[in-house]
Amino acid sequence: MARTGTTMYPLVHFRNWLPCLPLFALTLLPLAFLGCSESSVQQTPGPSTNAKLPDISVFLTNPSDRFLVDIKEVTRGHPFLGVNSPHPHAGGHVHFDNTKNRWPKGKDEPASYPAIYAVADGFVSRIDTHFANGGNDRYGLDLTFAKDQAGSACRFCYSIEPMCPEPSEGFYKKFLLVKEGQRVRKGDVIAYLYTPPSSGDGCHIHFHLMIDGKKGFFAPAIFAPEIVKAFHEKCNGFREQNGGTAIPPCMGYRIGAEENPFGSGAKEEL
Repeated sequence: MARTGTTMYPLVHFRNWLPCLPLFALTLLPLAFLGCSESSVQQTPGPSTNAKLPDISVFLTNPSDRFLVDIKEVTRGHPFLGVNSPHPHAGGHVHFDNTKNRWPKGKDEPASYPAIYAVADGFVSRIDTHFANGGNDRYGLDLTFAKDQAGSACRFCYSIEPMCPEPSEGFYKKFLLVKEGQRVRKGDVIAYLYTPPSSGDGCHIHFHLMIDGKKGFFAPAIFAPEIVKAFHEKCNGFREQNGGTAIPPCMGYRIGAEENPFGSGAKEEL
Protein backbone atom coordinates (compact mmCIF):
# COMPACT_ATOMS: atom_id res chain seq x y z
CA MET A 1 0.00 0.00 0.00
CA ALA A 2 1.28 3.40 0.77
CA ARG A 3 4.75 3.84 2.14
CA THR A 4 5.79 6.34 4.74
CA GLY A 5 3.64 6.30 7.83
CA THR A 6 1.19 3.70 6.54
CA THR A 7 0.90 -0.02 6.67
CA MET A 8 0.37 -2.28 3.71
CA TYR A 9 -3.33 -2.48 3.01
CA PRO A 10 -4.31 -6.01 4.05
CA LEU A 11 -6.45 -6.59 1.00
CA VAL A 12 -3.75 -5.91 -1.48
CA HIS A 13 -1.17 -7.72 -3.06
CA PHE A 14 -3.77 -8.04 -4.76
CA ARG A 15 -5.65 -11.08 -5.44
CA ASN A 16 -5.45 -12.43 -1.89
CA TRP A 17 -8.34 -10.37 -0.64
CA LEU A 18 -10.64 -13.17 0.43
CA PRO A 19 -9.50 -13.19 4.09
CA CYS A 20 -10.77 -9.63 4.38
CA LEU A 21 -14.42 -10.34 3.66
CA PRO A 22 -15.46 -8.57 6.90
CA LEU A 23 -14.17 -5.33 5.39
CA PHE A 24 -15.13 -5.69 1.75
CA ALA A 25 -18.05 -8.10 1.36
CA LEU A 26 -18.32 -9.79 -2.00
CA THR A 27 -22.05 -10.16 -1.83
CA LEU A 28 -24.12 -7.01 -2.01
CA LEU A 29 -26.45 -6.79 0.94
CA PRO A 30 -30.06 -5.87 0.23
CA LEU A 31 -29.76 -2.13 0.53
CA ALA A 32 -30.98 1.26 0.34
CA PHE A 33 -28.80 3.95 1.48
CA LEU A 34 -28.37 6.55 3.84
CA GLY A 35 -27.39 10.03 3.49
CA CYS A 36 -26.34 12.53 6.02
CA SER A 37 -28.81 14.64 7.89
CA GLU A 38 -29.46 16.51 4.66
CA SER A 39 -29.98 13.47 2.44
CA SER A 40 -33.12 12.12 0.91
CA VAL A 41 -35.80 9.93 2.42
CA GLN A 42 -34.83 6.44 3.51
CA GLN A 43 -35.93 3.73 1.09
CA THR A 44 -36.06 -0.04 1.10
CA PRO A 45 -34.68 -1.53 -2.11
CA GLY A 46 -36.50 -4.29 -3.89
CA PRO A 47 -35.20 -7.02 -6.19
CA SER A 48 -34.99 -4.56 -9.09
CA THR A 49 -32.60 -2.21 -7.28
CA ASN A 50 -29.63 -2.97 -9.54
CA ALA A 51 -31.77 -2.47 -12.63
CA LYS A 52 -32.34 1.13 -11.56
CA LEU A 53 -28.64 1.90 -11.29
CA PRO A 54 -26.83 3.61 -14.20
CA ASP A 55 -24.43 1.57 -16.27
CA ILE A 56 -20.81 2.09 -15.22
CA SER A 57 -20.08 3.24 -18.79
CA VAL A 58 -22.09 6.41 -18.08
CA PHE A 59 -19.12 7.65 -16.06
CA LEU A 60 -16.95 7.67 -19.19
CA THR A 61 -19.08 10.39 -20.76
CA ASN A 62 -20.60 11.92 -17.65
CA PRO A 63 -17.99 11.54 -14.88
CA SER A 64 -18.50 12.64 -11.31
CA ASP A 65 -17.59 16.21 -10.42
CA ARG A 66 -17.55 15.44 -6.67
CA PHE A 67 -14.32 14.00 -5.26
CA LEU A 68 -14.51 11.97 -2.06
CA VAL A 69 -12.86 14.77 -0.01
CA ASP A 70 -11.99 18.44 -0.43
CA ILE A 71 -8.79 18.35 -2.48
CA LYS A 72 -7.51 21.57 -0.93
CA GLU A 73 -7.24 19.77 2.43
CA VAL A 74 -5.18 16.85 1.07
CA THR A 75 -1.49 16.64 1.98
CA ARG A 76 -0.48 14.01 -0.55
CA GLY A 77 -1.97 11.08 -2.39
CA HIS A 78 -1.85 8.86 -5.42
CA PRO A 79 -4.13 7.15 -7.94
CA PHE A 80 -4.82 3.42 -8.22
CA LEU A 81 -1.40 1.93 -9.09
CA GLY A 82 -2.05 -1.05 -11.34
CA VAL A 83 -0.31 -4.38 -11.65
CA ASN A 84 1.91 -3.00 -14.43
CA SER A 85 3.15 -0.01 -12.44
CA PRO A 86 6.56 0.06 -10.69
CA HIS A 87 4.96 -0.08 -7.25
CA PRO A 88 1.47 -1.63 -7.57
CA HIS A 89 -1.12 -0.57 -5.04
CA ALA A 90 -4.75 -1.56 -5.60
CA GLY A 91 -6.36 1.68 -4.56
CA GLY A 92 -6.04 5.43 -4.56
CA HIS A 93 -5.04 7.36 -1.45
CA VAL A 94 -5.72 10.79 0.01
CA HIS A 95 -3.57 11.74 3.03
CA PHE A 96 -4.11 14.39 5.72
CA ASP A 97 -1.23 15.75 7.80
CA ASN A 98 -2.28 16.79 11.29
CA THR A 99 1.19 17.47 12.68
CA LYS A 100 0.22 21.06 13.43
CA ASN A 101 -3.22 20.07 14.73
CA ARG A 102 -5.18 21.51 11.79
CA TRP A 103 -8.09 19.40 13.02
CA PRO A 104 -10.43 19.57 14.76
CA LYS A 105 -11.38 22.98 13.47
CA GLY A 106 -13.24 24.32 16.45
CA LYS A 107 -15.14 22.12 18.86
CA ASP A 108 -13.85 18.54 19.09
CA GLU A 109 -16.70 16.81 17.27
CA PRO A 110 -16.90 14.86 13.99
CA ALA A 111 -18.04 17.85 11.92
CA SER A 112 -14.80 19.64 12.82
CA TYR A 113 -12.75 17.01 10.93
CA PRO A 114 -12.31 16.51 7.14
CA ALA A 115 -15.60 15.75 5.41
CA ILE A 116 -16.07 12.65 3.24
CA TYR A 117 -18.58 12.87 0.41
CA ALA A 118 -20.75 10.58 -1.67
CA VAL A 119 -19.10 10.63 -5.09
CA ALA A 120 -22.33 9.71 -6.87
CA ASP A 121 -25.99 8.99 -6.24
CA GLY A 122 -26.50 5.51 -4.82
CA PHE A 123 -27.02 3.28 -1.84
CA VAL A 124 -24.81 2.52 1.14
CA SER A 125 -24.24 -1.21 0.88
CA ARG A 126 -21.74 -1.76 3.68
CA ILE A 127 -20.81 -0.08 6.94
CA ASP A 128 -17.83 -0.99 9.12
CA THR A 129 -17.71 0.87 12.41
CA HIS A 130 -14.44 -0.80 13.39
CA PHE A 131 -11.92 -3.09 11.73
CA ALA A 132 -8.77 -3.92 13.69
CA ASN A 133 -5.50 -4.13 11.80
CA GLY A 134 -2.44 -4.16 14.01
CA GLY A 135 -2.80 -0.68 15.49
CA ASN A 136 -4.48 0.83 12.42
CA ASP A 137 -8.09 0.50 13.55
CA ARG A 138 -10.11 1.71 10.64
CA TYR A 139 -13.73 2.17 9.65
CA GLY A 140 -15.45 2.62 6.33
CA LEU A 141 -18.30 2.01 3.93
CA ASP A 142 -19.25 1.01 0.40
CA LEU A 143 -21.44 3.11 -1.89
CA THR A 144 -23.25 1.16 -4.62
CA PHE A 145 -23.62 3.61 -7.49
CA ALA A 146 -23.70 1.73 -10.81
CA LYS A 147 -23.94 -1.67 -12.49
CA ASP A 148 -21.80 -3.35 -15.13
CA GLN A 149 -23.02 -4.80 -18.44
CA ALA A 150 -24.01 -8.03 -16.69
CA GLY A 151 -26.11 -6.11 -14.17
CA SER A 152 -23.71 -6.66 -11.26
CA ALA A 153 -23.49 -3.87 -8.69
CA CYS A 154 -20.45 -1.59 -8.76
CA ARG A 155 -19.32 -0.22 -5.40
CA PHE A 156 -17.12 2.72 -4.49
CA CYS A 157 -15.25 1.55 -1.39
CA TYR A 158 -13.98 3.93 1.30
CA SER A 159 -11.46 2.55 3.80
CA ILE A 160 -10.98 5.30 6.41
CA GLU A 161 -7.63 4.80 8.15
CA PRO A 162 -6.58 7.13 10.99
CA MET A 163 -3.46 4.97 11.48
CA CYS A 164 -3.98 4.60 15.21
CA PRO A 165 -5.86 2.35 17.64
CA GLU A 166 -9.50 3.36 18.06
CA PRO A 167 -9.39 5.81 21.01
CA SER A 168 -12.26 4.04 22.77
CA GLU A 169 -14.79 1.35 21.98
CA GLY A 170 -17.38 2.66 19.54
CA PHE A 171 -15.48 5.93 19.01
CA TYR A 172 -15.69 5.79 15.21
CA LYS A 173 -19.45 5.26 15.05
CA LYS A 174 -20.16 8.96 15.39
CA PHE A 175 -17.86 9.70 12.42
CA LEU A 176 -20.16 7.70 10.11
CA LEU A 177 -23.31 9.60 9.20
CA VAL A 178 -24.90 6.82 7.22
CA LYS A 179 -26.21 3.32 7.69
CA GLU A 180 -27.00 0.40 5.45
CA GLY A 181 -30.31 0.71 3.68
CA GLN A 182 -30.46 4.43 3.03
CA ARG A 183 -30.10 6.39 -0.18
CA VAL A 184 -27.52 9.14 -0.69
CA ARG A 185 -27.12 11.83 -3.28
CA LYS A 186 -23.86 12.94 -4.84
CA GLY A 187 -22.25 15.52 -2.57
CA ASP A 188 -23.87 14.35 0.65
CA VAL A 189 -21.48 14.32 3.60
CA ILE A 190 -21.51 10.64 4.55
CA ALA A 191 -18.65 10.50 7.08
CA TYR A 192 -15.78 12.40 8.64
CA LEU A 193 -12.12 11.43 8.80
CA TYR A 194 -10.77 11.26 12.33
CA THR A 195 -7.27 12.74 12.24
CA PRO A 196 -5.41 11.95 15.49
CA PRO A 197 -3.83 14.92 17.27
CA SER A 198 -0.27 15.80 16.24
CA SER A 199 -0.25 12.93 13.73
CA GLY A 200 1.74 12.98 10.51
CA ASP A 201 0.29 12.43 7.07
CA GLY A 202 -0.05 8.67 7.45
CA CYS A 203 -3.74 9.27 8.20
CA HIS A 204 -5.53 8.51 4.94
CA ILE A 205 -8.51 7.17 3.03
CA HIS A 206 -7.95 4.27 0.66
CA PHE A 207 -10.48 4.11 -2.20
CA HIS A 208 -11.18 1.75 -5.07
CA LEU A 209 -14.08 0.07 -6.88
CA MET A 210 -15.41 -3.46 -6.51
CA ILE A 211 -17.90 -5.28 -8.74
CA ASP A 212 -20.09 -7.98 -7.24
CA GLY A 213 -19.13 -11.45 -8.41
CA LYS A 214 -15.70 -10.37 -9.69
CA LYS A 215 -12.40 -10.81 -7.92
CA GLY A 216 -10.01 -8.02 -7.12
CA PHE A 217 -10.15 -4.26 -6.97
CA PHE A 218 -10.87 -1.89 -9.86
CA ALA A 219 -9.51 1.57 -10.62
CA PRO A 220 -11.82 4.35 -9.32
CA ALA A 221 -11.68 6.17 -12.67
CA ILE A 222 -15.08 7.86 -12.45
CA PHE A 223 -14.03 11.48 -11.88
CA ALA A 224 -14.17 14.48 -14.21
CA PRO A 225 -10.88 15.65 -15.80
CA GLU A 226 -10.84 18.84 -13.73
CA ILE A 227 -11.03 16.78 -10.52
CA VAL A 228 -8.23 14.49 -11.67
CA LYS A 229 -6.08 17.46 -12.69
CA ALA A 230 -6.59 19.23 -9.36
CA PHE A 231 -5.73 16.05 -7.43
CA HIS A 232 -2.62 15.53 -9.58
CA GLU A 233 -1.41 19.10 -9.03
CA LYS A 234 -2.10 19.05 -5.30
CA CYS A 235 -0.05 15.86 -4.95
CA ASN A 236 2.90 17.11 -7.00
CA GLY A 237 2.32 14.76 -9.90
CA PHE A 238 2.21 11.69 -7.62
CA ARG A 239 6.02 11.60 -7.90
CA GLU A 240 6.46 10.04 -4.49
CA GLN A 241 4.92 6.79 -5.70
CA ASN A 242 6.98 6.63 -8.92
CA GLY A 243 10.62 7.02 -7.94
CA GLY A 244 10.51 10.80 -8.31
CA THR A 245 9.09 10.74 -11.85
CA ALA A 246 5.69 12.30 -12.31
CA ILE A 247 2.71 10.07 -13.05
CA PRO A 248 0.33 11.55 -15.64
CA PRO A 249 -3.01 12.89 -14.36
CA CYS A 250 -5.20 9.80 -13.99
CA MET A 251 -7.10 7.71 -11.46
CA GLY A 252 -5.69 4.40 -12.69
CA TYR A 253 -2.01 4.09 -13.67
CA ARG A 254 -0.73 1.16 -15.73
CA ILE A 255 -3.69 -1.02 -14.86
CA GLY A 256 -4.27 -4.54 -16.07
CA ALA A 257 -7.41 -5.57 -17.92
CA GLU A 258 -8.70 -7.18 -14.73
CA GLU A 259 -8.48 -3.76 -12.97
CA ASN A 260 -10.45 -1.81 -15.58
CA PRO A 261 -14.08 -1.35 -14.48
CA PHE A 262 -15.16 -0.48 -18.02
CA GLY A 263 -13.98 -3.76 -19.54
CA SER A 264 -11.82 -2.04 -22.16
CA GLY A 265 -8.57 -3.86 -21.41
CA ALA A 266 -5.26 -2.83 -19.92
CA LYS A 267 -4.55 0.90 -19.87
CA GLU A 268 -1.47 3.02 -19.35
CA GLU A 269 -3.73 5.72 -17.89
CA LEU A 270 -7.42 5.70 -17.02
